[in-house]
Amino acid sequence: MHRRGDDLGDGMVLHEGNGKLTEGLHLAAGSNGPSPVVLAVFLSGGLVAFWCGVSWAFDVRGITTRRAERIRRRNEESWAAMGRLGGSPTVFATPGYLRFLGALMAFAGVILCVVAYALWHLG
Repeated sequence: MHRRGDDLGDGMVLHEGNGKLTEGLHLAAGSNGPSPVVLAVFLSGGLVAFWCGVSWAFDVRGITTRRAERIRRRNEESWAAMGRLGGSPTVFATPGYLRFLGALMAFAGVILCVVAYALWHLG
């Protein structure tokens, strides 16, 4: 039988007590609600993702078509530097693909806002 203060091997020492050593350790599922900083990060990230996603999805002020043209031009220049003629045939330089990414980004923003709302109400 081990007594209080006995070395149990591997540097572990047996301590008896009422658990005061572990009282200060709070897990994420503790009695306290989520931190306001976490809620602010989720909410602001969700709003920014939603705003950028809607801008890309609906081509607000031509942002998607300009970006697609820049990608296409950059790909043509990099292919020309390697000695290849013509641009790179890629779907990533099309406005439709960027609009699809915008829709996904807007959806992710909505999900982040819903998560922030759920954390706020669960806390």
